[in-house]
Amino acid sequence: FTGFPWLIIGYSQIHTIFGNMYPFLGSYFVSFITVLISTYIVIVFLNKGKILHNKIIFLSTISIISIFQYNISWVEDSDKSISFTIIQPNIKQDDKFNMSNLNKIENKYISLSKDTENELIIMPETALPVVYKTGGTFYREKILKESNSLISGIFRREKNHIFNSMLLLDNKEQFYDKRHLVPFGEYTPLKSIFEPLAQILAIPMSNLSPGNSGQNIFTFQNIRLIPIICYESAYSSLIETNNNDYSVIVNLSNDSWFGNSLAPHQHLQITQVRAAEFQRNLIRSANTGISAHINKHGVIIKKLDYNTSGVIESDIFATKGSTPFSRFGDYPVLMLIFIIIIFYVVRIRKYE
Repeated sequence: FTGFPWLIIGYSQIHTIFGNMYPFLGSYFVSFITVLISTYIVIVFLNKGKILHNKIIFLSTISIISIFQYNISWVEDSDKSISFTIIQPNIKQDDKFNMSNLNKIENKYISLSKDTENELIIMPETALPVVYKTGGTFYREKILKESNSLISGIFRREKNHIFNSMLLLDNKEQFYDKRHLVPFGEYTPLKSIFEPLAQILAIPMSNLSPGNSGQNIFTFQNIRLIPIICYESAYSSLIETNNNDYSVIVNLSNDSWFGNSLAPHQHLQITQVRAAEFQRNLIRSANTGISAHINKHGVIIKKLDYNTSGVIESDIFATKGSTPFSRFGDYPVLMLIFIIIIFYVVRIRKYE
């Protein structure tokens, strides 16, 4: 299993008093602080407002929150922006994998990309329900007429493996293969046990292969495009930045699986947190939404609502530099939790 770190508490605190903590220590530290404060409030309530025995916790929490109210920029913006067009076709899941709708789907993309004059067109995850053929005839002849470059989600075959991939197409082809696959949605874990369940579910393209861990980041003009597909946005460890290269995060998704639930809104919130943690501007194209242009502080600049069709046209700057979180990841909060555990074990033994 690859895990499903979806609804951690830290994601709920974007653009609150904890917002400036993300580039320092990440969403798990925000979760820790949120739980700490909530626990403290409960203790105060249960003790009828008496805080004498909890002064250390109280003062420490106030100090931490106060320190992180300063918004520090750890990155440098590029001099030149990139103009882009995000396409949101709003193709329902049942229609998407019905091959009789292929021409209709293609025409939808052609229509939405028509007349754009931007440098880069971005289409969502697995835009077409067919395996990509080298050369990309449809993309080159129908979509790239309107732009110099294109990013699209595709199904890609290599030998006996099929990947959920991202394609950057200009004068050459660059591929990124999704590394974290959704259990039961894109692959069947413990196949010998769960194969009957997979056959009952009958999910299209649910026997995919994961991509390698050491894949190259896309190069577009003089910047790096950091690709993440679908719920890979929930894994901060998949995003790599440095001090030397200007970069932008690109997230492609197909959230039509979730239907009319809160999940597409939660998914957007997760990508906002990733943008804030790394202080990288982020471009998101989702089939049924919510597509968005998100700035380096996690603020939504433009978006398309869920279950709507349309385009976003905007400009984005790449950034370079490293936040403390991009350098150290979740290790500080793990060390903090370990120290607290050791402290309480020692304290319990002291009073035994």
